[in-house]
Amino acid sequence: MIKLFWNTHNQVTPKTKEPNDERVIDYNWGLYHRKNSDKWIYRILSKLNYKIIESYKELNSGDRLIIIDSSIDKKIDLYTKLNLICSKIFLIHLGDESGQKDLSPIYDKCNFIWRTFCNNKYFNKEKISCLPIGYKSGVELKNPDNDRKYKWSFLGNIHKASRHDLLFQLSDIKPSFCYKTKQFNVKIIEADEMNVILSSTIFLPCPNGFIHPETYRLYEALECGCIPIVQNTYKYYDRLIPKNPFVKIDIWKEAREIINSWDEEKIKKKKNECKIWWKQYIEEIQNKLNNKINS
Repeated sequence: MIKLFWNTHNQVTPKTKEPNDERVIDYNWGLYHRKNSDKWIYRILSKLNYKIIESYKELNSGDRLIIIDSSIDKKIDLYTKLNLICSKIFLIHLGDESGQKDLSPIYDKCNFIWRTFCNNKYFNKEKISCLPIGYKSGVELKNPDNDRKYKWSFLGNIHKASRHDLLFQLSDIKPSFCYKTKQFNVKIIEADEMNVILSSTIFLPCPNGFIHPETYRLYEALECGCIPIVQNTYKYYDRLIPKNPFVKIDIWKEAREIINSWDEEKIKKKKNECKIWWKQYIEEIQNKLNNKINS
């Protein structure tokens, strides 16, 4: 039997509230992944038949296990137990944005790993595949046939010079929507309102994340029918997702020129290209997961 165990939120409860303590960070990230990634993960697993379990104690000898987890370097004992019980272990590893920790003691106990936030050492590995981080749970397209009143939008934290330059370059292009926060993971606006804004936006600039190029914003753009404009840093997205239709720029001045110069017909063509590609790409991921786990 195939069983699914979501384990990101099962972290050791820290005795301290010091925000920079690693135990506090791991604990908060575990909860974050459980809250924000479940819709995306369950969507890409939707072609599989599995039973959801709440504890590894619900496993029987010979079960195949899909485990969604984070901060796995702290859980070697758990994976040792899983390896003794399960016939196969398929790990979907969330988080680990920096990619600096040695995860081989855990990865060696798994039959296959899909991980988000890939970097050089994980591309083209035999038993590791790079998985897009997807969109946050709650993001969805609203009123697909409505007119898109915003030429561009930005919602989020301005934590790097690149993001300041983004706003500087685009600030006089109207109409637009901009909502800035002071730090990551601070509630900005209600999900329904954000969905309406994104679904009313033509171009969504997607600057690099704090550590890694990839952010949820790209996939939220695709899910809500926007045209994503991404920074072409290290040609990351061409390595992660070859032949993608994203608009790529090196500096935000180029985005300004694109938004100002594209006519209605060019916008319509790119929007349709992104829509078709996104649907096909999700199905491709679903099929790869299904084939690997059922093989």
